[in-house]
Amino acid sequence: MYQYLLLLDTEQEREFFQKLYREHRNQMYYMALKIVKNESDAEDMVHETFLTLTEHLMGMIENPPKKNWNFILTILKHKCYNLLKKKKKEFEKKEELESILESTMEKLDERMERMEKKELVMKLIRDMKTSYQEVLLLQYYHDKSNAEIAEILGETQDNIRHISMRAKRKMHKMLESCGVVDPYSFM
Repeated sequence: MYQYLLLLDTEQEREFFQKLYREHRNQMYYMALKIVKNESDAEDMVHETFLTLTEHLMGMIENPPKKNWNFILTILKHKCYNLLKKKKKEFEKKEELESILESTMEKLDERMERMEKKELVMKLIRDMKTSYQEVLLLQYYHDKSNAEIAEILGETQDNIRHISMRAKRKMHKMLESCGVVDPYSFM
């Protein structure tokens, strides 16, 4: 209470403030606690209300007690509801940030999984015989058609189609043995 008294100019204000403080601090605390539902926040709201009252004491001294209590209650409630709004905004921002982070992490996980699968597929392709490697790389990494591959490799389109089918079957079995694909599915 002494910190408040230091803010006051006259002895009359100090005496009036002490009277208000003694008469209303407990009621103010319980009212604030009902609104903010947190002891620490309730204490803060009572403190802030008393700070605000130090600026308005001269106008309150001549008022009847009921009018002063209504004024105090109005200030207290206003401060409590402002705190709740502020906390709600902070909570919403925190939730939004957590949602963005979660989404980013999911995207990152998906990306990592795709990269790992791509690396595995590239490793498996390197373990295949040369004709399978060439056809699969030209088909899937260079988006070439069977006709273009046949021209590049000097083979017939029919032969490229057969090599492609055998290479895909081989790849499927290799992916199956790594546990990447379902053994009962086939491309």
